[in-house]
Amino acid sequence: MFYYNAAYKQGIKVVKKTILIIDDEKDQVDNLNRYLTSRLTSDYHILTAYEEDDILDKVNNAYYSLAILDLRMDDYDINGISIAKKICETNPFAKILITSAFTTEFYASFKDMILSGKIIDTIDKETFSVFAENVRSAVVKYHDEHFSSDDSIKNALLESYAECKNTEDTYQKGVKFEQFVAFLFNNMGFDKISRRNIDQSRNEVDLIVRNDIEDGFFNKFGKYFLIECKNMPSSKVDKNMFILFNNKLQHTASMSEFGIIATSGGFTKTSYAEAIRESHKSKKIIFLSNQHFERLIYSTDRLETLKSFVDEQVKDN
Repeated sequence: MFYYNAAYKQGIKVVKKTILIIDDEKDQVDNLNRYLTSRLTSDYHILTAYEEDDILDKVNNAYYSLAILDLRMDDYDINGISIAKKICETNPFAKILITSAFTTEFYASFKDMILSGKIIDTIDKETFSVFAENVRSAVVKYHDEHFSSDDSIKNALLESYAECKNTEDTYQKGVKFEQFVAFLFNNMGFDKISRRNIDQSRNEVDLIVRNDIEDGFFNKFGKYFLIECKNMPSSKVDKNMFILFNNKLQHTASMSEFGIIATSGGFTKTSYAEAIRESHKSKKIIFLSNQHFERLIYSTDRLETLKSFVDEQVKDN
């Protein structure tokens, strides 16, 4: 799952910073989680992982702004270095904070990541109170420097959008586009987004957004939004693609009333015609393309901008 949220304090939207704590020792994870939870402000959200399968799942499928990563994992097939490399591949926005009693032993293996800026710091494990406070300080310093204004989010979105457009490998192109769309919706305040879901009929949905924000406009659209991502800059989403996605939306047992087809290309006339033909039904599908992404990236209130797209497409599809 991807995690990102928006809280409201005195009318000001605060972007939630998400921390992923990774260690092979449950006690270490739980203790650090409790310490940080009690000492960080409410605009932080903390994820944890200490079992091998869960670590790999969250690294591959979660959004987090910073991973706190232990290096040595004696009982697992993975270690901190392999996890750090995986984070570099799957989450272009996340930075890494290394915590270990064996930093010097592994230093040569992650030196390049330090030079690249992916690893923001290394903290030695010592007495827990000192260690935990050093981690808290590093977490706050990083987020204060990089998440203090909307410009930092806008720049991150632009970087992600450019990367997904410029990637040549077909598979990676699709993955990076999903990451961009997920990051975009995370920033609007949707706290939980799961990726690459396959239901019992073997239909795959690229992104499922849990609609748990407090917003009267979107509350009428059901508990979940489905998003189909098409990174096809040189081609268009056609009628058949719309029909396939619409079928997925129809078979959600009324859990979802809202679907989005997002593409880096365009839409054919037949896709618009099919959307209009289906518009009398209760479920709503909107189209997002490059012009919409540009407006969302530069918007000062992306959730309101998304609402305007729904308004604009009420009659069109």
